[in-house]
Amino acid sequence: MKETLHPPGTRADAYDRPSARFDGQGHIDVRASAAGSCRRALWYAATGHEPAPPGDEALTVMETGRALEPVVLRAMQRAGWEVAPADAALPTSVTVRLTPEVTVTGHPDATGTPPLFGEEAVIEVKTRGPSAFKRWQTLGAERSHPDTVAQAALYTYGLFGEARDAVIAVLDTGDRAWDSETVPAERVEDALERTRAWLAPLGAHYAAHGPDPEALPERDFEAGHWRCSSCPFLAACQPQAGEETGAEEDEAPHVSDGEAAEAVTAYVAARETLREPEQAKRQALDTLKAWMRHKGSAKAELKGHTISLVRSTRYAVDHKRLNALLDADTRREIVAEQTSESVRIT
Repeated sequence: MKETLHPPGTRADAYDRPSARFDGQGHIDVRASAAGSCRRALWYAATGHEPAPPGDEALTVMETGRALEPVVLRAMQRAGWEVAPADAALPTSVTVRLTPEVTVTGHPDATGTPPLFGEEAVIEVKTRGPSAFKRWQTLGAERSHPDTVAQAALYTYGLFGEARDAVIAVLDTGDRAWDSETVPAERVEDALERTRAWLAPLGAHYAAHGPDPEALPERDFEAGHWRCSSCPFLAACQPQAGEETGAEEDEAPHVSDGEAAEAVTAYVAARETLREPEQAKRQALDTLKAWMRHKGSAKAELKGHTISLVRSTRYAVDHKRLNALLDADTRREIVAEQTSESVRIT
């Protein structure tokens, strides 16, 4: 495996290009990793609007992800995969023409074949925090991270010129565990067609207006959408966003720093008050479990109480097999996503 180390904070030029640009040949060329982005944001990038620079935290996340890609690929090799990683200094560039006006260009992370047998496939590597990693395993990439599947589909067609299975390999940055998901060829084809349908209006806009920076496409997302809040062109697209956010904050109930500090103190005191009894209960139950097992009985009378050894069975779902067998719409009917909100104090 050939690896090239770059100085901290730098990347190969191929990875620093804007998310969209006009290529001088009548096309608007979109970066593969941005193919699912807001089409107005892509237009801002292509017409030379200056994006807001990423903050220090965002840079750390991006650099961490790129630095860990070789770690994931080496782990796959140790698990029996045949892996051909991209050259970090001179990555292979692929371009797919989706419409007469739209092309997409990107740089695959790697290609490889699974252990024992299989056809060479694109491997797209991602890093996720623990909750996002679990969400991906449960829901499948087509639901949890559809842009990643679209990216892998574009690379597949760019490299092989046809639909093939594509592999999404993901590292849990918390537990440092990795897993992979294979998206079947027919659903790779579906992902490509969805991307074509998404970007076709952008091509039509280019055909109608040319590279006019004032002729903006319609917004794809409502103000307040997470894509908007993280968009580097938010200030140009929604200059009032900061004012609206301030107004919303004024309407929210006001809690002083002192009241918040008192709430933390009260929570910690309550937790410590409960901790010792809970530990004593666990130790007592462990002792009784060992006693019941030694007696070989599931029920006994002791000091006026009935002690029962209760066995329960849990059923695990192999989400990887479920994701491989069912398309995203069918899985959505079976695996429901529920969202709750809570406060965690550590």
